[in-house]
Amino acid sequence: MTKNIMFKIQKSGRKIAKLLILLGIRESYLLVRNIYGMAEHPKLTISRIVGKRDLSQGILIFGLPIGLWLGWVFILLFSRLFIFGRFQFGFLAKISFWGSILITFFYLSLITYFFFVVWKKGKENG
Repeated sequence: MTKNIMFKIQKSGRKIAKLLILLGIRESYLLVRNIYGMAEHPKLTISRIVGKRDLSQGILIFGLPIGLWLGWVFILLFSRLFIFGRFQFGFLAKISFWGSILITFFYLSLITYFFFVVWKKGKENG
């Protein structure tokens, strides 16, 4: 009896793993497509995400600049800590930090602008 239950659990685990892998591949493809779309035609990409009501891609697209910025801050902090043994920031480290803030702010502003353009157009059309 217990071998039968263990077999069913293993079989279910394999199915779940297979579905998770397929879902990960699909979401990764959509993320890469949407990032490329944001570079080429941001209004169309945002309208596609809003039109399909794809919350996961919306979170990924809006969360991408914040995640990249946080990643850069952690890399900067850990590299300073391991290289110098204390938080000593040179000129290039400060410039790269402010550059990452500027790029993140620009990207978030761009995404927010196009989101409101699409939202306003959708609200006008009913």
